[in-house]
Amino acid sequence: MSFDLTNVLVSEGFQNLLQVRADDKTIFGNGKEIIYPSIFKYKHSFADGVYIREMKIQQGVILTGAIHKYKEVLFLLKGRLNIMTKGGVEEYIAPCYVITPSGSKKMGYTFEESILVGIHANPTNTQDIKKLEDNMVVYNWEEYDEFLKKKKHDKNK
Repeated sequence: MSFDLTNVLVSEGFQNLLQVRADDKTIFGNGKEIIYPSIFKYKHSFADGVYIREMKIQQGVILTGAIHKYKEVLFLLKGRLNIMTKGGVEEYIAPCYVITPSGSKKMGYTFEESILVGIHANPTNTQDIKKLEDNMVVYNWEEYDEFLKKKKHDKNK
């Protein structure tokens, strides 16, 4: 019998453990909202129909993310990090980009100071970050399942 550490690391139970252990020094996230730790540097930019979020993250940080409702383009402009998903662990070295599928929940570790830029749809052109987050992500799999049901129902109307 083989043991897959990746599945353990990206499991909801492990991420919940990290959230309990979050110390706002090297482990961040509470699983209930997108947080903006003061040691990270953020830049929010907008274009027609697009929201761009830039995060500068120090070396040696563990991050857990929310569940993304839609595909996302993620650019790594500087640094080196591992991102774990249910599909496995990928190492990214800047400069590079990845398109993450809807339903992705990422967990990562920064080996170097890193700059990440996420590109998100913003169909209403709002600049209200909370409204954007509510449109982009959910915080547990039950909410994601409800989102998918609603999306399917709306499509069938």
